Amino acid sequence: MKVAIVGAGIGGLALAQGLLKAGIEVQVYERDPSPAFRRQGYRIHISPAGEEALAAVLPAAVRRRVIETATRPGDLLAGFDTQLNKQFEQTFPIGGPDSVTSIDRYAFRRAMMTGLDEVIAFGKEFGAYDVAGDGVEIRFTDGTTEQADVLVAADGVGSRVRAQLLPEFEVHDSGIRCIYGKIPLTEGLSVPPEFLRGFCFLNDGAGVGAAFAPVLFRTPPEEYGDYLMAVMTGTEEQLGRTDDELFTMPAEELWALVGKQVADWSPAVRELVAAADASAAFPITLRTCTSVMPWPEGPVALLGDAVHPMLPSAGAGANTALWDAARLTDALTGGSSLASYQADMLEHGMAAVTESLENGKRMIDLRLM
Repeated sequence: MKVAIVGAGIGGLALAQGLLKAGIEVQVYERDPSPAFRRQGYRIHISPAGEEALAAVLPAAVRRRVIETATRPGDLLAGFDTQLNKQFEQTFPIGGPDSVTSIDRYAFRRAMMTGLDEVIAFGKEFGAYDVAGDGVEIRFTDGTTEQADVLVAADGVGSRVRAQLLPEFEVHDSGIRCIYGKIPLTEGLSVPPEFLRGFCFLNDGAGVGAAFAPVLFRTPPEEYGDYLMAVMTGTEEQLGRTDDELFTMPAEELWALVGKQVADWSPAVRELVAAADASAAFPITLRTCTSVMPWPEGPVALLGDAVHPMLPSAGAGANTALWDAARLTDALTGGSSLASYQADMLEHGMAAVTESLENGKRMIDLRLM
């Protein structure tokens, strides 16, 4: 059997590792020219379900590298107003030395690519597919084609594979825009102690929010060291910029916009924003589905954001993709079937989407479009 995976994100890489470990021929096709081509975020929360999935699919050497490059575990989820008055907190037991509860996205993808040099083809943009007999012919925009027995869409919220397989599937604009940033944890920087213990969310009561979360490496990458991830959330109106403006602004101007938003917030927050690496800022649009749809039986399957895009408000997107990858590995290696994978994924994915929507209504000014 040969499995073709479109998309070298977290879910696609986890599936590739699981299949390769099981002796299945696999090829990953990624449209970006390199792993570092696009900024996609900084810190990722890993839940117990995500950890379980990683343990199931990763070879021992790759699993060890993920553990070594993960961040030191935290124990806190907390909410504040803009003057840092605590509104709620939830603490968690800290795991053992091999626990992976959060990780830097770039370091995670690099670790997950361990041993996949001959498996991943970069610069291969998917165009369309044709079901041929019991398999699939995949056509790329460069005019080339490839054959596979199974095609897996792991190409994210804007999945072209899903667009062909499920053209009626709806992805909604949440109305929320995020500006991501990175605050190096340099000597002398004053940081509220809670911000170093876990994920902390601030809300101005009118829909504008900011989140801070630590990335304290066990083994830092060569390119950078420990930092705080910072995220500003708001609508176009609240941020005072249209999408055309927001998504064409230089990084430094984007971060200046964040500074303007927090001008009357706590001095501790203003100090952190001022200490950020302004060149690391970038915007994203938050999109989600409201229902997870089944697809026709055949040699094409969906995984991760390609089938259940969701808001980050439950911290479940990456973990659900990892869960999918572990279940799909089992299905493709004879432990179950594609039909059972789809049935389990529909239930599990819909629960995560629902939780993210409910959390989004509480945390941000959510308006589905």
